[in-house]
Amino acid sequence: MSTVLFLLANGFEELEFAAPYDILHRGGITVKTVSINDKKEVTGAHGLTVLADCLLQQIDGLPFDMLVLPGGGPGTANLLESSSVKNLLIKSYEAGKQIAAICAAPKVLANAGILVNHCATSYPDVRKDVEPHCRKYLDVPVVACKNITTSRGAGTATEFGFSLLSLLKNFEVSASVKAKMVF
Repeated sequence: MSTVLFLLANGFEELEFAAPYDILHRGGITVKTVSINDKKEVTGAHGLTVLADCLLQQIDGLPFDMLVLPGGGPGTANLLESSSVKNLLIKSYEAGKQIAAICAAPKVLANAGILVNHCATSYPDVRKDVEPHCRKYLDVPVVACKNITTSRGAGTATEFGFSLLSLLKNFEVSASVKAKMVF
């Protein structure tokens, strides 16, 4: 069974976390929340507080197949400030793990230098921060390129979640979850 780690920073965009989390969970994926803060409570951009499963410093040696970075302006800024997040992204990328980021969070992937050979998308306002660091920038809802998946924002969070489920399981499982959700 696949395991996905959601990296949560204060100021994360709630829908960009909740929609993919729920879709992956419904698809039979083990989903864990990881606080990059020094405490498990992480507060989103609109006031929703999540109690993470663990802290970033506790995941060393924890097996996982994918990292997911929700966006949101303040959340992305906090992800960018963390050298531990950057190191984890580089290490995971080099190990061939799946990495996904939505909204402004592809900026964190660009900062880590892991987009260089990939097509990507992002929230329109951060395109200038992402485009110079990727092979090709695309104005589409979701871009899955090799082991990196990016998406545009809260309005594409559901499509992003189904894309991640298709990558980790298959299209049939994703289609089944869509049907059960009346999507």
